[in-house]
Amino acid sequence: MERISVLIVEDNLDKRAEIVNILSSVEYIDKVREASSGEEVKEMLEGAEPGSEPNVIVMEASLPDDGYRLAETISTSYPWIPVIMIEEELKEDTVRSAIFAGAKDVLLYPLNPGKLVEAIYRSFEAEKKKTLRKDQPTVLRKKARQGQVITVFSTKGGVGKTFVATNLAVSLALHGKKKVVLVDLDLDLGNAALAFNIVPRYNISDIINEIRNLDRDLMESYLIPHQSGIKILAANTQPGMGEFINAEHIELIIKVLQELFDYIVLDMPSRLQDPVAPALHEAEMLLLLVTQDVATIRNIKACLVSLHAMNYPRHKIKLVLNKTESRSDIRVKDIEATLNQGLFGILPAEHKIASSSLNKGTPVVQLHPRAKISRSFRHLARQIAGAGENGSAAAPGGTVSSRGKGRKQEGEIE
Repeated sequence: MERISVLIVEDNLDKRAEIVNILSSVEYIDKVREASSGEEVKEMLEGAEPGSEPNVIVMEASLPDDGYRLAETISTSYPWIPVIMIEEELKEDTVRSAIFAGAKDVLLYPLNPGKLVEAIYRSFEAEKKKTLRKDQPTVLRKKARQGQVITVFSTKGGVGKTFVATNLAVSLALHGKKKVVLVDLDLDLGNAALAFNIVPRYNISDIINEIRNLDRDLMESYLIPHQSGIKILAANTQPGMGEFINAEHIELIIKVLQELFDYIVLDMPSRLQDPVAPALHEAEMLLLLVTQDVATIRNIKACLVSLHAMNYPRHKIKLVLNKTESRSDIRVKDIEATLNQGLFGILPAEHKIASSSLNKGTPVVQLHPRAKISRSFRHLARQIAGAGENGSAAAPGGTVSSRGKGRKQEGEIE
């Protein structure tokens, strides 16, 4: 294994000794150098022979001469040396300062030895890959077809977006052994990883920190594999981090994922926020979830009006009825009449096994493969696959006949 040289910048002697002690037991880390101030670091870097600079710099953020300014200077003058910042506490403004200063990772005191070593190794490997890409001739890799983006959305909370997105992703993976990734775009409140009983090691914020270097290899390193065959890009684990993510970031993430996967399933928040807007624009299908209650139906009707007003392609919009009860007062034909669109998919309500699958962190299509709801998910996956192969033809989700348009149709919900 290639050896890594590390420079520790810390004015507190005890803390510096702690870091040196942690790294001294790591076989592939050597040449651990120390500095206590920004001036000392600058002199060391300016006087170093080409190629003898440290591979990674681990720096205390609260240095007397401003750790953020020093990090920014290093990132600008020595962009090939990744900087890892160590903070006393994790606050929104400190994380923002570290990111804008060019830090590749942020750690907290008291230090977790495993996380420190991992941060150093990952930063070193990411920089090495970037250097290799610069040195190699550009190779144009063509893909017969870009991955299809399937966006799962509803303007009403509690309709089961994450449940549908997770089980659909697994069903698509099983159908024709396709490569599928599930992306949790509920940036601050997402729980898609929890639905798989996964505590995410990395999340979308880790990618944003490396967005300038994002390519297929780097993207793969941040995805979480699941035994079902799919991969997962988790949402932020800390509320408020979504503020640092914008629409350009999401668009780039989707584009890179399209190069890697056959299907990209996007689990959306309940509001159409600017950062996640590309999830609509890039979607080959927008699965709008509706349930058999008046509030949700009215909500979805308003959503359809908004989508039509912004000239969103009607052929992309597919209505999926979730938690369907045969004894409900609101019938399927009532919903179709009210929304003036046929249903693309119907998923039955099987509350007991659905709840069991969520509690166990196992998708229902794996936990109860013979259940009616699992068969419905497999049918939905086949429809999506068939529509994609036929150029998004989708008779099941077409518009209801316009007979009587402009007046209330039979069964329409006001």
